[in-house]
Amino acid sequence: MKIIDCQAPNEWDRYVTGHAHGGPFHLFGWKTILERVYGLKTFYRMAVDDDRHPAEAEPQGLPAIGICGLALLQSPFKGRRLVSLPYLDVGGILADNVETEDRLLQHAVDIAANRHAAWIELRQKAPLQGIAALSLGTGEPIVQGLARIRHLQVSSHKASLQRRLPDDAEELMHSFKSKLRSQVRKAMKNGLTHTVGGPELLTDFYAVFSHNMRDLGSPVHARKLFAAVLDTFGEDARIVLVRHGQKAVAAALVLRFGNRLHNPWASSLRAYRRLGANMLLYWAMLAHACDTGLRIFDFGRSSPGANTFRFKRQWGAEPTSLYWYYLTLFGKPVDPLSEHLCFSTWKRLPVGLTRLLGPYIRRHIGL
Repeated sequence: MKIIDCQAPNEWDRYVTGHAHGGPFHLFGWKTILERVYGLKTFYRMAVDDDRHPAEAEPQGLPAIGICGLALLQSPFKGRRLVSLPYLDVGGILADNVETEDRLLQHAVDIAANRHAAWIELRQKAPLQGIAALSLGTGEPIVQGLARIRHLQVSSHKASLQRRLPDDAEELMHSFKSKLRSQVRKAMKNGLTHTVGGPELLTDFYAVFSHNMRDLGSPVHARKLFAAVLDTFGEDARIVLVRHGQKAVAAALVLRFGNRLHNPWASSLRAYRRLGANMLLYWAMLAHACDTGLRIFDFGRSSPGANTFRFKRQWGAEPTSLYWYYLTLFGKPVDPLSEHLCFSTWKRLPVGLTRLLGPYIRRHIGL
């Protein structure tokens, strides 16, 4: 087995699409997006099995048996850390077996040590098989070969919410409770309309998204992040937009992966929620997924018990735990809840100013 710096995006993506836990956030395109938009240093490592092939075969031409994409974040508050992957729900290691997983993990530790990163954060959809069997001894390294790891933690403070979809949108509507159906229909009666498109809707999407982030007290991502997502993933990235007349009042950017539709970013203007803008937005996303033959809608991550968690549950979403691993090389153990996106003073700034300043702050926040 060899661990190589991947220069074969097609092989990387072939492996992701064929892996049981692979998803849109594992795709190689995020390497380009993170580098282009925020200038992050990334490390995309691929495990290949060179024992099954002739010695003269080039490693880049061998089939993958595991992958791990990492990005180096540095901030004045958190210092240096490797994250897989920042800003996204999941990332981390995908591997064929425990041996490959452990080798990729060891390689991640080597990168962190060489880059003087205090810790590694791996956002896994499922538990890491090797780490699950480990135990920490007091003051001792966790395992031989990973001696630089001083603290190991795993947190499930975030959950993924998904629901299975019926064959068509009409059947989906009938599956909802009567109160939810009436809220969606009320939004339509209030004159709200929805549409699905691509880059031509980006300006409207960002107007809604940035305004809502200001209201939440959260520094907003750069507009060019979403432009890069649309450009990189083409027809698999769509914008869903709700309008009141000509005004955009709710918007989402969704990603298609296999038979699933993922919703990493969604927002609505508070002033239009009484008209049902948020309700129509989620109905539009779910109906679009049904109409395009998809079978699962992924609502994205939420903190169990939070308002967003309860909102998603009413649509029939079922939660599953995410596993965020923190492997500390030096310093104190990481507090998984110490990083946040809400700053009270941010809510008082003009929206235009938050669009200007937000990306310079947001790039340092891994959430």
